[in-house]
Amino acid sequence: MRVEPLADGSLLAVSPDEATRFDMGNQAVFAAFNGRGDMTRLLSVAGFDPGRWRLSLEAGGQPIEFGEGRAIGRLWQLRASTPGLHVGLTSFLDESTEAAYQRLTLENTSSEVQRCALTLDLRFGLPAGRWARAQSIVARNLPRLPGLQRLWGRGWAKVIQPDSAQAVAPAESGGVAVQGARRWTWGASRRPAVLTIADLRARARFEMAVPPGESYLLDWTLVQGDEHALCASLARSEEALRDAVSYADWLRACLPLEEPLLQSLAVGGLNAAVSMFKVLPDGFSGLLAGPDYAYPPRLYFRDGYWTAQALLGPRPDLVRRHLLSVARGIGPDGACPSGVLAPHLLRAWGRPMAGLDWLPDHYDAPAYFVLLLHEYVQTSQDTSLLQAEIEGGARTMWQAARQALIYLTTRDRDGDGVIEKPYQANDWADNVRRSTWVTYDQALYAAGLRAGAGLAALLGESPSAEHFRMLAAAAQQALHDRLWDEELGYYINYTRPGFTESHFSIDTLLALYYGLVEPTRARRVLEAARQLQTRTNTNQPYGDWGVMCVYPPYRRREDLFSISAQPYRYHNGADWPYWDAIYAEVLARDEDPDWRYVLSRWWEYSLERGWLTPVEYFSPAYPVGGRLQGWSAMAAAVLGRRRTPVSREPTRPDGER
Repeated sequence: MRVEPLADGSLLAVSPDEATRFDMGNQAVFAAFNGRGDMTRLLSVAGFDPGRWRLSLEAGGQPIEFGEGRAIGRLWQLRASTPGLHVGLTSFLDESTEAAYQRLTLENTSSEVQRCALTLDLRFGLPAGRWARAQSIVARNLPRLPGLQRLWGRGWAKVIQPDSAQAVAPAESGGVAVQGARRWTWGASRRPAVLTIADLRARARFEMAVPPGESYLLDWTLVQGDEHALCASLARSEEALRDAVSYADWLRACLPLEEPLLQSLAVGGLNAAVSMFKVLPDGFSGLLAGPDYAYPPRLYFRDGYWTAQALLGPRPDLVRRHLLSVARGIGPDGACPSGVLAPHLLRAWGRPMAGLDWLPDHYDAPAYFVLLLHEYVQTSQDTSLLQAEIEGGARTMWQAARQALIYLTTRDRDGDGVIEKPYQANDWADNVRRSTWVTYDQALYAAGLRAGAGLAALLGESPSAEHFRMLAAAAQQALHDRLWDEELGYYINYTRPGFTESHFSIDTLLALYYGLVEPTRARRVLEAARQLQTRTNTNQPYGDWGVMCVYPPYRRREDLFSISAQPYRYHNGADWPYWDAIYAEVLARDEDPDWRYVLSRWWEYSLERGWLTPVEYFSPAYPVGGRLQGWSAMAAAVLGRRRTPVSREPTRPDGER
């Protein structure tokens, strides 16, 4: 199997197979399909995993294998040809329905009747072993004990599995009714010739005779709801397909580029960002991180910020709704968790007082909230959001943002302008216990304060604007004083009394991204950053595979845990496409030609391996991270800025340009 980027931004998969996977998402579900035509995953982020199916197709008693597939947006189109017969299988989603669709088309180009058979082996419910089910029961019930409710927000909720099917039965329409905490129904536009049901499985067989010169069409869908919902879903399948086609056209038109590789990267990135937007019960809506982070559904401050960069221009309405939802997670003192749990889950779990925090007190989250609020207002000119009330009516958005900044200032416990981070994995590198002074967190702190000053000025609050401006200048100067290494020529990762991790970490480039570094020093940093590029770094063992997030790997084993403990894996040297995009943005502003390699090498590497959507992270010796990852959409934002440059000129510590 090979993948070719096409001029229109779509991807052509030649000889796709079972390992070929295309993920897609709309405002209600994530779905995944493979090169055989199987639906391998359907996840309703409201909290249900209804099922999946395996597909087999025959013509004249011989199996049909698809010769090519085209992927873009919410469309996965497989094609096959046999003597006298053209076969098409289109998998698609519309914008907002809690349903997945497939359409089979047969075109007989021969002078004889073509006899075909389609078999769908359907499996309903979440496939989970006894151990996984036991873990889910413990995670659902143990935190309900008095005083333990917040265990859900410390990771226990991730163990709870989505609600799943409990029983299936024939439906009057000739489909299958799926019973569980919520009802789902599968059915087709024609009754199957044979339908058998056993336990949580069903088999539907369709037998088709296509006359010479004629065509045959069959639609089927799995939809949330009863038979009425099924009938409505099938009735609008043509409309749903048009919606998916229109969406693909919109993706192509948003950022037209001449080179197919970059065009497919722009389209794939923008689609990833839009696919993250979900509308959940209670009007809670916003940008999820990705399909692998969809249950329990939660909105991350950090992931949402970088995902939103691609949407600020074409879909600022989605960013606005995300901000209003994620703001619910800002504590009374301004502290922010990593993410915010969907409120409807807390009621379902029987403990609405458990709180919305997902992994509490992340040191980067407050700054990301303020920065995104500022960037949204700058881009959209929608200053009304600043005075909008957060759910509950206790605070406005600006009041919450100001409190978040004040909270960060209290993390500078000795008043030297540098925030002190505890020995915890509570920023983006959440498998690394970085402390006490961390360049990444300090750069965000300085940039967040500067953004807060801008928001206060917009509201005419001159004293607050001046206060935050002075704090930003002090934080910027302290960044240089505490974390710059003159001999190495770059900002160190982190330091604490008695230990300094002095390798180059890609996240230190935020100091350049937010314009906190004067040009001469910035050029030294970019020269040092070249060691992250695997094409020239022959000391790493895997050849040319992208951009490492750190080099060399972390020295202090005690600071690492989980998969980051392995060199060149996860936070310890893997390639993270969103960091590549940030690095590329900084290079592009400096007109450094390295920007193109840094931005796109990961995408080339992905396509070489048949990864059809932006991935979360990867490294050659280990399994790839999540597919269709939201913040990897950052590449599309950078390509958009190359067409419409965004100025982030370096500023002096006093805040003047």
